[in-house]
Amino acid sequence: MKKILAAALALSLSAAMFTACGDDSSSSSSAETTTTTTTAAADSSSVAEASSEDASSADASSEDASSADASSADASSGEDGAAEVVDISKAAEKLANYDNALVTFTADTDVTKIVKDMQEGFASIKAAVGYVEAGKDDKGKPYDVEKFNKVWGAKGEVYGIDAKYDSDYVKKVLADDTADLKYISGDESRCKYSIEEVAGIPMLKIEILDKYADGVNYLIPKPQFKLNEIFKGHEDLLPKVNVIKMDIIQKAVGEFTGEDGTSALVPGNLMGTLAVQAQKDGSMTWDQNDFAADEWTSEWVYVEAASKELLIWNKSDLANTTDDQYATIMRWGIPNDACLYIADIAFYDIDGNPIKF
Repeated sequence: MKKILAAALALSLSAAMFTACGDDSSSSSSAETTTTTTTAAADSSSVAEASSEDASSADASSEDASSADASSADASSGEDGAAEVVDISKAAEKLANYDNALVTFTADTDVTKIVKDMQEGFASIKAAVGYVEAGKDDKGKPYDVEKFNKVWGAKGEVYGIDAKYDSDYVKKVLADDTADLKYISGDESRCKYSIEEVAGIPMLKIEILDKYADGVNYLIPKPQFKLNEIFKGHEDLLPKVNVIKMDIIQKAVGEFTGEDGTSALVPGNLMGTLAVQAQKDGSMTWDQNDFAADEWTSEWVYVEAASKELLIWNKSDLANTTDDQYATIMRWGIPNDACLYIADIAFYDIDGNPIKF
């Protein structure tokens, strides 16, 4: 009987996932390469804006990939054909790059040295205030109070917040008095980073803290890994990178509830992209490659995220090691609470050999 109920639940939740992820507000990323300026902050902002414009097409392609992808928890079928629960202790068996990885974690790893949020709303507000004071933005275009209110005032209205230039909200942001402030964002969530052991392996745990204004879907986590920091002292190896891969686990924290009201502690969809912001000829490129998996029976799901081939396809080497450059993971918005775990980061050269030092 339990197997029959599990099968029914899986079917109902699988049907519901398309509704959950079909909201245009719940995913954001362009499916094309975007070239921006060398300034890291400007690059993040420009990409985020370009991402939002193409949210619908990216969301649709992600749904197609998710429905076609069966790389979830590798659950076996029981006698009646129902998927069986696979314990998370089996997660270590799924890691495809751990032995080849340049970056793994220990209990005392200081993760703040290599990862940060790609774009943080409060910092963006501070930057915009600076633009008003300077009379121009980071691209040299005119920027005034009217422009500020058009951007941040409008975003605040969505959340029911007065975020105009002279508002108390903005004054608190400038004073770093943000503990009691509701977060205003484009589509990115603030994240909490820590180390937690999963299946006997210390992994980078990413907790997603913020939801969309609808209070339903979680915003998009955008952890940004600092390639310059990872390759510090070995900068000569950075241009040799051809592909970046990460082993990712998504573990359910809160239950997913289907349209029929059926709930289960499952991670649901794990769809997103691995993007590389690499320096070339004074510009920072934006190359992304999508990934997709889903799981409706076990509490966890695995996916391997891999970048595009940086040297072969895009001819975008990482030779410039004096400016910030990143490998960024984005997970599209979902309605259920589920944490991400990065087990490792592996770098491969043009011949497929792992880069280590």
